[in-house]
Amino acid sequence: MDADERGEQLEQLFRQTFRRVMAYCLRRTGETAAHDVVAEVYGIAWRRRRQLPSDDEEAVLWLLGIARRALANQARSQRRWARLLLRVAERADPPDTGPLRHDGGGELAAALAQASDADRELLRLAYWDDLSRQDIATVLGISVGAVDTRLHRARQRLRVRLGAAGAHQDPTDEKDDKDDKEKDHAER
Repeated sequence: MDADERGEQLEQLFRQTFRRVMAYCLRRTGETAAHDVVAEVYGIAWRRRRQLPSDDEEAVLWLLGIARRALANQARSQRRWARLLLRVAERADPPDTGPLRHDGGGELAAALAQASDADRELLRLAYWDDLSRQDIATVLGISVGAVDTRLHRARQRLRVRLGAAGAHQDPTDEKDDKDDKEKDHAER
């Protein structure tokens, strides 16, 4: 496939995936920042169009991987900016610049806010973006086995935080654990 065909494929992919990539970014940052990140994602994709996977679903995952890294860069920039403001203002405590948006999700939002960045990202990919274990592995650049292990541990830590906050366990969580054990057994 030559560069022109790749360019056309990327243009078609843009039309098909813009809403999905934008939703991915909006769930992780504010609206203005999400627009900036999405523009950066497609700019990077254009510059690297020779690396564009030929399979449409793999291409979407490739774009989400770019978005994930762009969001991480943005979060680092925001933290540096906050530190600079602190030095200039000579304040003791930095403002909260965490990437998690709080839209009134109550105890779950509070529990997620206490989770590590890695746990939050993994849980978001699995439950907000509804990606399969294989797709999560592709976006994060890790094995499916690592996804299973990390997701299991992240859910356990989240349950502990929810339990500590006084929330009762959702019966579907027990089903998820049972399904995970059955899948793990079937894969062996």
